[in-house]
Amino acid sequence: MEANGRARSRLAFVVVGSIAAAVLAASVALGLRLTGNDSVVLPGAATYSEAVAGTWQRVNPLFVNANEVDADLAGLVFSGLVRVDREGRVVPDLAAELPEVTDGGTTYTFRIRANARWHDGEPVTSRDVAFTVRLLQDPDFDDPAMAEGWNGVTVETPDLSTVVIRLRQPSAPFLARSATVGVLPEHLLGGKGAQELENDPFNARPVGSGPYRLESLDASQAVLTANTSYYLGRPGIDRIVLKFYPDEPQAIRAFAAGETDGLYLRGPRSQAELDDVSEVDGKRFTAATKPVLAMLYLNNTNSLFRDERVRQALSLAIDRDAIVREVFNGVGKATASPIVPGTWAYDGELDDIGVNVTRARQLLEEAGWQPHPTTGILVREGQEFRFTIRTDNAPERVALANAVAKQLEAIGVRATVASTTFSVLRRDFLQERKYEAAVVLWDQGADPDLYFGWHSSQLGAAGLNLANFEDAVMDELIARGRTSTDSEIRLDSYRQVQDVWRGIQPSIVLAATGAVVVHPEWLREAEPGVLFTSASRFFDVHRWRR
Repeated sequence: MEANGRARSRLAFVVVGSIAAAVLAASVALGLRLTGNDSVVLPGAATYSEAVAGTWQRVNPLFVNANEVDADLAGLVFSGLVRVDREGRVVPDLAAELPEVTDGGTTYTFRIRANARWHDGEPVTSRDVAFTVRLLQDPDFDDPAMAEGWNGVTVETPDLSTVVIRLRQPSAPFLARSATVGVLPEHLLGGKGAQELENDPFNARPVGSGPYRLESLDASQAVLTANTSYYLGRPGIDRIVLKFYPDEPQAIRAFAAGETDGLYLRGPRSQAELDDVSEVDGKRFTAATKPVLAMLYLNNTNSLFRDERVRQALSLAIDRDAIVREVFNGVGKATASPIVPGTWAYDGELDDIGVNVTRARQLLEEAGWQPHPTTGILVREGQEFRFTIRTDNAPERVALANAVAKQLEAIGVRATVASTTFSVLRRDFLQERKYEAAVVLWDQGADPDLYFGWHSSQLGAAGLNLANFEDAVMDELIARGRTSTDSEIRLDSYRQVQDVWRGIQPSIVLAATGAVVVHPEWLREAEPGVLFTSASRFFDVHRWRR
């Protein structure tokens, strides 16, 4: 149920080769390194190195959802028709401009840039796009989430520079969630199916059309050199080296010891580890927002949570700043909004994160709940306000659930935390809607579309409307936002969604999670925005400068 900017938003629990010495010595001594026919790195050229946890498996856009290191490398080596910027807006990539959208939002016509070239010098054509889509639609392609956005899609190539993509029905999220997939070279892989590509040598020696070429790759590091023929301009950093470490603690130690210029941390870290990172001299520490919302799901069909005044009260009792500070150690963003902060559709004026215990108690009293004179626990018609918060066994989720339970005590609500494996949580409680409340993470991906998580059509065990939430106004706003290709209409829809949400609180958004990006102070133009995927930190990498 994990999503990484995929065709459909859904629950996601976020989890978290060296060059031979002789070759390196020779390259340093000569002062240059040849890659292909036109890439030359001169003496004194800028090199940026970064420590990351994990190692590569397949550097291929088809398989990036299985391994974030592969996604990082593919983001540097390959290009899609479009990409998303730091706020999630869709911008042209291989396509010279945003597509022409016709037929009521079902037909997208892209035109490939005339100067787009593969790293071997061959031109990128519409045939490459059609070939990549055929692989995504291959019955043997083993990533249903990535393939989902291409189900029923037809691709036409009237000429080598034109791609016409026809959808079965209008889908505004298509561009951000599907058309960003990296395009593969038909002239090198034509005739191969998705299953055959899983173990193809191409995955270790990929040829892409992106800003960097993969020069060398082994279990300890990847060395990439600037693509001097890149269609958006020659990258300002000549060489990027991603150094692989078994886990994030080892990556942190290596960075602190000066082994790399930068560091990327995908998952939660202790305060001591974050202090070690932030105190390294000459570095710029950024806690970047991810589109992954930590949520207290409330089962709206449960008698405790049917009244929207009760849900509002629970939201008002939550100190989100404290949660970010104490549970996430500052790596996250306090928010009560279902639209991710920092994205184009987010309106900060509609995001109420203030704590108001007095108002929360008033709302609960209006809903018939009174504090017991002895215990202080809220009681209504002989029933105490007690419920169980379900979550999985991950320490950060358990800590989050416990923090919520403790904060709710201030308004007379008693919550007990029960954890289990994620598979049991999903199968026995969430999918069957047999829970009262649950702490989970929702990965919104690169588009604000809320259809699969919050539209009433997604009720039932087969859908992902886990809160059993149903509201006609919200349904209409969600439908309008996901079908209109007019950016102003979409923006208005999602602003209204945020306004309705803060009034009825179908569940409680606690915070947006985050990741840590550390760069050297000498690196310019590299400020990360919202990290829709781990590779999003390389958005506009060709603009980086020393």
